[in-house]
Formats: sequence, structure tokens, C-alpha cells
Amino acid sequence: MTKHRARDVIDVRRPSTAIETMAAMSRRAHVQPVGRAKPMKPTAEQMRHGSFEEVDIVDKKAGGASITIGHAYRRQPRFTSISGLGTGQIKALTFYRRVFDESEQSETKCALDIGTGSGVGGSHVAIARMESLAFSNITLRTIEGEIGANLDTLRAVALHDQTFSEVAMARYGSRDVQRITLGKGKAPPSVVNTLQPRSGKHRTMVREQFMAALARLVEAVEPYLQTQAKRSLRGGTR
Repeated sequence: MTKHRARDVIDVRRPSTAIETMAAMSRRAHVQPVGRAKPMKPTAEQMRHGSFEEVDIVDKKAGGASITIGHAYRRQPRFTSISGLGTGQIKALTFYRRVFDESEQSETKCALDIGTGSGVGGSHVAIARMESLAFSNITLRTIEGEIGANLDTLRAVALHDQTFSEVAMARYGSRDVQRITLGKGKAPPSVVNTLQPRSGKHRTMVREQFMAALARLVEAVEPYLQTQAKRSLRGGTR
């Protein structure tokens, strides 16, 4: 009698079990691992108007613990590229921007989150989000109440990523400027049309308005930054 290797023998006494086992092995062999979906990159047009960084999307679980639920590209604020700003001014602008972003959360989503989960964890998380939203709205109104007449300029630059030139053109008008660009190699020169403020003085005016508003912003957010620093030392959160 010929001696067979164990892996060559199929148990004919239980054909259904043997066939199911072979089918399962075949299915496992053809399953391809699925990687985590990558976030969609910004378009070339978006990249021309700003810089982006890939960040984690963090949500809150029951009990307040943070959990990463995905990744996305976030536009970096344009004010980080303004020349001449000090560390204190950047901190003030960053805090102001974060409070504004938090105030833009959806109240409807916070309310709907109350129904998530089988226990009370979902309601606790939703209530915490609504409290955070209310705090951000109050903080935003308090800060902006200290800025004065140049608030619109501060919002345009710090919150809506407009340049001084863009603000100037929106307020005082623009002019079309033609610029000749030399081609590389044997390529002929090309004419590029761009929009610029009607007067260079208009851009300077907008910058001066922004800097005046920024000086008031630094004073307005200082108490919040001090409280934030104390809580960080104690290991707490807002």
C-alpha cells in the first residue's frame, strides 16, 4: 500500500467538511489587506492660495478620552507668513483662530450626538461639546468686543486668510498689471495678467489697520493664555 503524505489526503468520509475547509483556505489566500484610506490632497489651485498640513481628526469618547478617527489636510493660517510678527502676536492670533473655529461647530450635530451609544456616554460627550461651543461663542464675542474699529480687517486676515492686497482690492478697487515672463530655452515670452491694489498706499493702510487691531488682540487674549498655561501646568484642560 502506497503511503501518502498527510497534506495530500482528503478525508472522503466527511466530504462536506473537507470541501468547506479547502474553500475557506482558498478564500483566505485571495483576501487582500485593506489599508487605511488616505485623505484627499488639496488641489493645485488650493495649494497656490495657501499651505496645508496633514493632521489627525480627533473625537471624544465617553469619559472624555480622545480618539483619532482619521486624517485630513488643514490649511495653515496665512498670518504665519506675515513678516515682522513676534511670538506673542502669533500666539494671540492662533488662540483667536482656534476659538473662532470652535465657535463654528454645528449645534445640530452636538444635539444629535446625544442619541449615540447604548448608555449615557453619548449624552455626556454631546453635552460637553455644547458647553465647549457656548464657551467659544462667549469668548469670541468678548475678545472681538475689545478690538474696536479695525475688527473687519483683523477678521479678514486672521480668520479668512486674506492678504493685505486682497483686502485692499476688495475695499478700494484694483488694477490690471501685465508682466512679461521670459520663456525657458526656445520658448517665446509670455504675458501674465495680475490684479493689484489700485494704489500701494491702500495695502499699507490695510496693514496698519491690522497691526493696530493685533495690538488690541494681544491684550484681549492675554488673560485666556495665562489661564491656559496654568491649567497646562496642573495637567488639566479648559
